[in-house]
Order: sequence, then C-alpha cells, then structure tokens
Amino acid sequence: MTAIKVGLIPAPGLPKKLLDNIIDDLSELAAENISSDCQWTFEMEVSVLTSSSEYINESVHNMVAIKERNDWDFVVAVSDLPSLSHRQVVISEFNSPKSVSLLSLPSLGFLFIKTKLKRMIIHHLEYLYKFDKNTSKTSDDLSTPKVGQTRLETPIKGSDSTQRYIINSYILGWLKLLLGMTYINEPWTIITNFKTLVSLAFATGTYIAIFSNPWQLSIDYQPWRLILLTFFSIIGMVIWLMYAHKLWEPSSYKTHHHYRRLYNFTTFMTLLFITFANYIILYILLTISITIFVPPALFNDWTQSDANSTVPNYMNLIWFTTSLGMMAGALGSTAESEEKIRNVTYSYRQAYRHEKLQEDNDWNEST
Repeated sequence: MTAIKVGLIPAPGLPKKLLDNIIDDLSELAAENISSDCQWTFEMEVSVLTSSSEYINESVHNMVAIKERNDWDFVVAVSDLPSLSHRQVVISEFNSPKSVSLLSLPSLGFLFIKTKLKRMIIHHLEYLYKFDKNTSKTSDDLSTPKVGQTRLETPIKGSDSTQRYIINSYILGWLKLLLGMTYINEPWTIITNFKTLVSLAFATGTYIAIFSNPWQLSIDYQPWRLILLTFFSIIGMVIWLMYAHKLWEPSSYKTHHHYRRLYNFTTFMTLLFITFANYIILYILLTISITIFVPPALFNDWTQSDANSTVPNYMNLIWFTTSLGMMAGALGSTAESEEKIRNVTYSYRQAYRHEKLQEDNDWNEST
C-alpha cells in the first residue's frame, strides 16, 4: 500500500480551528473518494499565506518551500483572505506540477462551512493526485466540487497558478464572499470588548427613563419613528467606531480598489453584527432597570394611558431609551482594546500577512 503524506497549511485563526475539527476525518474520506489503495496521512503547519490572485506567485513559492521542508507529497493550503479575478470570486488556485493548491475559505460563505471545507480539501487532493505530469493533464474521471456553480479557468501567463476555480455568478459570488469574510472575522469573539460602551449606554438609558418626557414620547411615537431611531443609533455607532479607530481603508496604490471596497464593506458588516448584538444586550439590561425604577401605576398616571396597554407602552419605552442610550454610548466611548477591534478587519490583517511573509523571506535569504 502506497503511503501518501498530505500537508495542510491553514492561516492562523478560524481556518486553523476548522482544520483541527475535521483533520481526523480526512484520511477515511480520502480513501473512500480518491483511492483505497493508499495510506493517507494528514499533517498540519500554520502559515500566514496570502490568497489574493495578485500575489499567487509568492503564495505558491511559500507552499512549495513548506512542502519540501516537511517532505510532503501534496499540499492544500487554506487562507482566510479573499481572492478575485476580473472582479469574480476565486475559490481556489492550483499548481498541479508542484502538487500544491490554495483554497480561499471566505468564498465558501458561512453555512455548513465544515462540510464544504471537507469536500473542497478532498476535491483538491483528488485533483492533484490524478494530475499526470507527463501529459500535464488531469484525469477525466475527476469529481466536481459540490459548492455551487463553478468553472475551471486557466490564469494568464506569468502566474504560478495553472488552474483556478471561479464562482460563475458575479452577484452570488460576492454575496458569499462578504458573508464568509464577516463570519471568518468571528465578530462574536469581541462583543465583550465593548463593556465600557454598553455601561455608558445603560447608565444613560436608565437616567433618561426616570423622567416623564421620554415616557410620553415613547407612547406618542409611531412604530416607524422607533424603527428609524433604532436604525440611526446602530448605524451611527458603526460609523463612529470606524471613524474613532480609523478602520476605513482609504485609496492607496498598495491595494486594488476592488479589494479595498471589499475590506471596508466587510468591516462595516462585522461592526454591524457587533453593534446589533450590543443593542440586544442593552435592551435586556434596560428591561430589568426600567421594570424596577418605573412603577406601572406612576407610568400610567403621568402619561394618562390605559392600564390595559401598560405592557406594550413599557416595551416602547424600553425600545426608545435603548436607542437613545446607544447613541450616547457611541459618542462618549470607544472599544476598550483598539488592537482587538483592528484584528477583525481584513485591511490590517492583510498588511500583517505581507509584513510577516516579507520578514520570513528576508530571513530565508540571509540564511
């Protein structure tokens, strides 16, 4: 039985976590789907590879270096950075003669991500395994990747990528990419990084709730006004955070404008998720405080409202004060750790990747 060693090279963060969860299943899947006559062994090494099609040559160079150092037969790398080709989303890149491939995890979206990742790793491995170096062709019995409508494309000359998978639909591809990038940012991990902001918003909301004017306004406001106030409070918070922490990437010759727009919109989506989660937390906290500090009898007496409408009126008051408290929190506070919040933005992450790769390359050349 032929022994085959497969190297997996995930980027730090979520790609590494996902591979930790599925690596034990890959040997059996490879035997079932590729060849049962081989003994498949999977090993892993974390690396800060880039996955942009603009930098595929340096990615292939680094993958080959890691492959040779570990004496692997094949390499499948998994990056958390997006890749575009002529404004269309690239799922993966291959250099079949060198037995390496690179998968862009955000292109898989966010639903059933582990299942999709397993399928793509096995498909990549099958593609490399069935490649004939004598004819420079892949076997005709190659399976198709089950991740939506895709097509194989041959990159332009000068690229170390010999083939790449592209998502056919421009709109669907960008939607999956944006949602995938937002998911990979793991925004839920830094929700607690906004404790000061939520505390200030909670204190402001509680203070507002003890006066009668907000009581009357919350009753008089139509639902569309409350919805509009919620919208402005959440969007205002997101814009303030992007401004306060300088998270909006400006025009630069270093980053192609398509990637810059993608990074900025992903940052906006990530902060929108975090802000909405904090809005829900604040709503729950104010529900408790207003229930304690605003007696129903006094509330109905001051507002001259029907006692039968106490519950919906209370809900409107909580809704109203939550939005006002959120706006006050946005203007009076920022996130507690700037490093953490910048860590979830792709512009800073990509800059770190390139700096780290340059340091490694400089070190390798010097030795």
